[in-house]
Amino acid sequence: MKILYAAAEISPFARLTNNADMLRFLPASLQDKGFEIRILLPKYGTIQDRRNRLHEVIRLSGIEVEVDDKIESMRIKVASIPNAKLQVYFLDNDTFFKRKGMFKDPKTEEYYPDNLERLVFYNKGVLETVKKLGWQPDIIHCHDWASGFIPVYMKSVYANEPIFKNTKVIYNIHSPANEGIFDIDKLGVMRLPESVEQDKITTDGKIDFLKAGLSYSDHVVTGNDIRTEFDDLFKALNIENTKIQGSPQDVSAKFADFYRTIKPEE
Repeated sequence: MKILYAAAEISPFARLTNNADMLRFLPASLQDKGFEIRILLPKYGTIQDRRNRLHEVIRLSGIEVEVDDKIESMRIKVASIPNAKLQVYFLDNDTFFKRKGMFKDPKTEEYYPDNLERLVFYNKGVLETVKKLGWQPDIIHCHDWASGFIPVYMKSVYANEPIFKNTKVIYNIHSPANEGIFDIDKLGVMRLPESVEQDKITTDGKIDFLKAGLSYSDHVVTGNDIRTEFDDLFKALNIENTKIQGSPQDVSAKFADFYRTIKPEE
């Protein structure tokens, strides 16, 4: 079974929260159980090529991503997680990810004004990379707010792509934090088709990455740090939430069973 992980953080390369450690352990543990895993992460400017032994994947060169009315090119680099036979693919672009911060300017602690464009590039870039790889995932496992529009794009812009024909999407909330909130007047940047329902991707008149992920994924999972924070939203969206919580070892075993349940092995 082929599982694609999309997340904005994973130890030791990039860390926003303690979930970076879980996202380092979980896919490696699942690979040891026989799953075929790929991980796609933004290549932030804080990730040093030499220190982390990154190298460019030449056969994946030439990927282009539409952001607003511009076309941005992307390089794909790869590195292995230390002490694990697991590779991480990095989406590299000088316009959006060369800077020395993840989503905030380290000098001012202010959010970058183009974070929406950066997230659009990453969310669409994940799907474009899968197409270029020619690797058909059984499941795309999206983590927290930063990957919230991957389910939306896959079910709309990329709905007719053969490579995603049988792919299921899991949206996993590890933390109640939601930094994916943007003014509605920037919606045009996202280049969404009319089939996308605005009430499913907005909250109080603002673009909401977390709500979008919940609305358009096939399955929703919550982790250890989520208790009742989203109960009202789950109810309003008619979402059946699966709780997968516990120690890293417990979570790994539970996800292995969960994956097989939603996408049985042939």
